[in-house]
Amino acid sequence: MATCYISTSDVADFLRISITACTSPSIAQVEKLIKRAEDKIDRRTGHAWRTKTTTEIHDLPLLYTFGWGSYITLKHRNIKTAAGNCTAFDYCAGDRLEVWKGSTSEWGCYTQTPGSYEVEYIKGEVYLRGFIFTILRRNRIRVTYRYGDSVVPEDIKDATLKLTCIDLIRSSIKMDDLAFGGAIDKEQAMANWLEEVDKIIRDREEVFILP
Repeated sequence: MATCYISTSDVADFLRISITACTSPSIAQVEKLIKRAEDKIDRRTGHAWRTKTTTEIHDLPLLYTFGWGSYITLKHRNIKTAAGNCTAFDYCAGDRLEVWKGSTSEWGCYTQTPGSYEVEYIKGEVYLRGFIFTILRRNRIRVTYRYGDSVVPEDIKDATLKLTCIDLIRSSIKMDDLAFGGAIDKEQAMANWLEEVDKIIRDREEVFILP
């Protein structure tokens, strides 16, 4: 089970414990907790520092930008595009741009139709051409795309690490599995870690404009 933001060795270094395939906790157990922490951070920030795939359905707006087309704003930024073409989706990677055809009640795929759309991958916008006079606009566009940064910043690593350690300590049924010095208050330490994590997440939260 591959992790993205931190590794089990980061957890072992932070807690000053040994984590192997045979220890308690084991590598597999800690990796599960890391994955949960990564998912929690992605969900709370509204962004990701790894490649994730999502599907959205959008109305086709009346707004039209000259030279680009009718645009829709995706819920995420830093969109992954096709290799060698930064303005188009990658069909082979599972990306899809589909338009609902009311006459046949099916989704028509425009992913590999050159000139029918453009992707502004940094901001997360899709511009469509040829639909300015269409009447059907409600739930007209379905987009399946990949997004996420390729470099994990240090504060996100820190938040992932501390969330993982909190879950690890709380899930330790045999408290002697994790040795702590007598001067360390585990509950206070976890409270401090959680406060730091919440601050990092607040700093990284994406801003969404509701329609």
